[in-house]
Amino acid sequence: MIDVLVIGGGNAALCAALMAREAGASVLLLEAAPRVWRGGNSQHTRNLRCMHDAPQDVLVEAYPEEEFWQDLLKVTGGQTDEKLARLVIRASSNCRGWMRRHGVHFQLARCTPHAPMRFSWVAARR
Repeated sequence: MIDVLVIGGGNAALCAALMAREAGASVLLLEAAPRVWRGGNSQHTRNLRCMHDAPQDVLVEAYPEEEFWQDLLKVTGGQTDEKLARLVIRASSNCRGWMRRHGVHFQLARCTPHAPMRFSWVAARR
């Protein structure tokens, strides 16, 4: 019996499958792409936003909560639930460490300070 079925192997799908497994669910992930392409377009991603108060390895400048919040207001035209958004912003400070523990490799990319990295999932069985 499978508790959770995840269709696709992109970044969001892999994160969902891992979170479900960490919560104790049995998970089946179906992906049509070859193993070397695991993670979908994530290897081309240059815009993983996560809050951080100081430079950290591939994050070359700080991206504090208030700046993240202001950027979110701009892209949503102010149509954002502040309480929920700030909860997500604060939690985003942990996403890189969590992703690394699950095999993500981050690379420094030449782009804007708020999008200074590329990442890819390694093709390793867990």
